[in-house]
Amino acid sequence: MKIKRDQLTGAVLVLLGIVVFLMTTTFSIPITASYPGPRMLPSIAAFGFVVCGLGIFVEGTMSKKEEKTFLVKEGWIRVLLTLVVIAAYIAGMTVVGYLITTPIILYVLTTMFAKGSKTTIKGRVIFSVAVAVIIYVIYVFAFGLTLPAGMLFD
Repeated sequence: MKIKRDQLTGAVLVLLGIVVFLMTTTFSIPITASYPGPRMLPSIAAFGFVVCGLGIFVEGTMSKKEEKTFLVKEGWIRVLLTLVVIAAYIAGMTVVGYLITTPIILYVLTTMFAKGSKTTIKGRVIFSVAVAVIIYVIYVFAFGLTLPAGMLFD
């Protein structure tokens, strides 16, 4: 039996959800009714990964359609490059923090995926800074949480 792309995607999402949930159990602050703590959002995401992954897996298993080619060589290169950029984001957050790293990485990602569309450098810069600021405001002021400041600014 040949494994379909949807089955593989669903299985990866389920595994990712389980890993994220297991990682959240290492947080020392428990979830309570008065303060959900830092475990709440990742736990919800983990649950969503598992549920969606199971749905995709079951749908892929029951589907009788023949699959087309998923990605050509250039697509795989783009996927790997995106993973490298995300790894750089994690490293950057550790060193210089959220406020510096996020707009830079967002700009890099929007530039990578803007090929074939009419976007300007100015537009991508404004988008990157605006998204970073909006997320910062929501997390810091609305939720009262902190975002990484980085080792250089601690």
